[in-house]
Amino acid sequence: MKGKDKESTAKKAKDRVLVAERAHKDAAKKADAAEDVAKQAKTALKKAKKEFKLASKNARTARGVADDARTAYDKAAKRATKAETRLGKARKKAASKDKPAAKDKPVPVKEVAEKAATKAKASAPRKAESRKKQKAAKPRPKAAAPASDETPAAEDSFVLGESAELQ
Repeated sequence: MKGKDKESTAKKAKDRVLVAERAHKDAAKKADAAEDVAKQAKTALKKAKKEFKLASKNARTARGVADDARTAYDKAAKRATKAETRLGKARKKAASKDKPAAKDKPVPVKEVAEKAATKAKASAPRKAESRKKQKAAKPRPKAAAPASDETPAAEDSFVLGESAELQ
């Protein structure tokens, strides 16, 4: 190789080194940018994980509250159906009591006897209470008795007097 050839090859090598250095600088810049993007992605991922955990926790609590609400609703529905059936029975009972009076039919003797028997059964506990020892009644003064007799007589005469005046 001659001198010129050596110089040209050296020049070409220097040019290639400069190109390689520029490519290296560009690659380093791109690597730095990629690292920044990776860091941002990691922080976004962490933030997303936290938000997901929070959302799942809120969902769990909401699910629990919803389950409680469902059970409360079921209980209330059962109570309402019981109340409806009681109300329906009471209405039927009231309607059955009103039917004989509405139709102006005489009540059968058997029904009257049954009602009287149920009333007698209902009064049985009162007898048990009346068996308790009672205090003796205190004697009242006799002067109070004539005063009560005078007031109705006075009212009767007053009524008669008014009726006489009206005629």
